[in-house]
Amino acid sequence: MKNIRKISSLLLLTSALACTDGFEEMNKDPNRAEQATSAQLLTNAQYNFSNNITDEWNNGRFGMYYAQYWSSTYYSGESRYQIRENTNQIMWNTFYTDVLNELQKSQEIEEASQWPGFKNRIAISEIVKAYTYHFLTDIYGGPIPYAEALNAEDVTPAYNTGEEVYAGLLATLDEQVKVLDANEPSYATGDVLYQGDVNAWKRFANSLRLRIALRMIDVKPAEATEAIKKALDPANGGIISTQEQSALFRWLPSPPNNNPMNQSFKVRVDFSMSKPFIDYLKLYSDPRLPVFAEPRRNTNDYVGEVYGQASSSASSNGDPSRVSLPTNYAVGATAPTIWLDLAEVKFMLAEIQARELKVGLTGTAAQYYQEGVAASMRFAGIREENITAYLKKVPYNAAKWKDSIGSQKWIAMYTQGIQGWLERLRLDFKDPITGKAIFALPADGSLDPDVTDVSKRMTYPLVEASLNGAHYRTALEKLGGRNSKGAKNWWDKY
Repeated sequence: MKNIRKISSLLLLTSALACTDGFEEMNKDPNRAEQATSAQLLTNAQYNFSNNITDEWNNGRFGMYYAQYWSSTYYSGESRYQIRENTNQIMWNTFYTDVLNELQKSQEIEEASQWPGFKNRIAISEIVKAYTYHFLTDIYGGPIPYAEALNAEDVTPAYNTGEEVYAGLLATLDEQVKVLDANEPSYATGDVLYQGDVNAWKRFANSLRLRIALRMIDVKPAEATEAIKKALDPANGGIISTQEQSALFRWLPSPPNNNPMNQSFKVRVDFSMSKPFIDYLKLYSDPRLPVFAEPRRNTNDYVGEVYGQASSSASSNGDPSRVSLPTNYAVGATAPTIWLDLAEVKFMLAEIQARELKVGLTGTAAQYYQEGVAASMRFAGIREENITAYLKKVPYNAAKWKDSIGSQKWIAMYTQGIQGWLERLRLDFKDPITGKAIFALPADGSLDPDVTDVSKRMTYPLVEASLNGAHYRTALEKLGGRNSKGAKNWWDKY
């Protein structure tokens, strides 16, 4: 990423020096700003991030497969853990160049101008940075370029360990919550998520602290508990507590600003509902089933595609008479990309109570569990009487709290493929009532010799070995010495 930026800068400089006298004045567009504003750069970053975690490659063929929400209708390679290296490289580059670098530029503009409210605007960008690094470190198993990643003078940034990244993220969120000041101006335009609402960004930052803390709690319980206490301290601005406070990136009805998965489905149907997901929804007559999935054409029957089967006549090839396809809940033009929502927060509160952390919460684990299920269902448009009936079928089981919370959190995270996969890895949940496995092995086996059930991480892009070889090799030492999808994330203790 650094080399690409250096080369681009060199080409631009060379082009500028080659101009004839006076050409630069002729080449100016009087109707276009000469420099992007910080608001425009924030919009770009939020858009690029949302596109990166929602598109057909990183969500469809990666997250939605690994969480087993979807199966492949044509080519099963990715669902059997054989990645396309070019798409992996694009995902990595997008996070660094098109998200983090845009945010950095936005902050530099604010720091230089220091217009009223600049501290708020810098803090918002810093929170989005933390959210981006959170995805990067978890996707790639821990070690990533972090502390030196955005230094334009350093084309070979060191990799920080996952533990170091998490400590940095929690410190950043702690600091930015203190910086944010609702009495000062903020973004008037450019903030797609919260329209510059400083209090909303405080709630988001605190809710993100909960996610980060719970993800590492099995290996760093003291640090995680301290972060949870800070996130829940009312003096720090609170957490997401209503659906309206959820962080949603809202797409528009028409290209190029419609949901990227919607655009993908206009070309071909590469994804169907997965059999493990459909079967589990059917097991307890989940009223979200018809919201998430289409019945087979001209029937009232919901059928999931076998997960990880090789391309053959057994695959549906996207035929809606053979298999259930996703509804507009996931692939509609305006289906939002969920960054962090009420349902997830409620399940996190349930887990905090299930772990008996004594952080000042007054509700019970069972109460927060029920509120998490209800929040998910209300977001899906389910009627209250149906929510009540469903909760009677899947009561909270304190003795199997990981299974109760994990299974329902997984359902609620449908469309959030990457986070659904990471929670699958962290909680290792089964059905709390029957004790049976929810997930299936790839029907025709894994194509990665290091992976049997599910990938534990994404491999680093191969170009890192040549562009940043010394630091890359140091990072691999933390992962067992090889760039393997079978290497567990540092927080994945069980």
